[in-house]
Amino acid sequence: MKKKVKKNRKKSNRGKLIKGILENVPAESFDILYSEIEELLRGNSGIYVLYNSDEIYYIGLAKDLKGRLLTHFDRSRHKGKWNKFSVYIIKNIDYLKDLETLLLRIVKPNGNRISGNVPKEARLTEKLKKTISKLRKSIKSIEKVI
Repeated sequence: MKKKVKKNRKKSNRGKLIKGILENVPAESFDILYSEIEELLRGNSGIYVLYNSDEIYYIGLAKDLKGRLLTHFDRSRHKGKWNKFSVYIIKNIDYLKDLETLLLRIVKPNGNRISGNVPKEARLTEKLKKTISKLRKSIKSIEKVI
């Protein structure tokens, strides 16, 4: 008889960050489904995306998604500039600002004025440029001798 060997499988981390997703909801839904949307978003934090047709117009984060979306619908500089939205509810809000920064730097939406701050120690491009500069100096000193 063959003995069954149990494989050590790493447990998946799926679902540890994302609590809920609501995508491509028309802006007019606020008028018709306000209480239902309010119930889905109440007390949740996350990332939201505003679209103008199928183009991403704005990406933001909110500790109160319901209130933040309503502000953009009613009385912000973005009023009338978007026609649908998506919401990504995040379980661990410790990483919310970093998630927003990544998205802003990747997508570069027209409606966002800033692209998020990256900590100095995480700016690898600057480190690479310094290394290149040092290499250039070394090459120049070798060229002088040759």
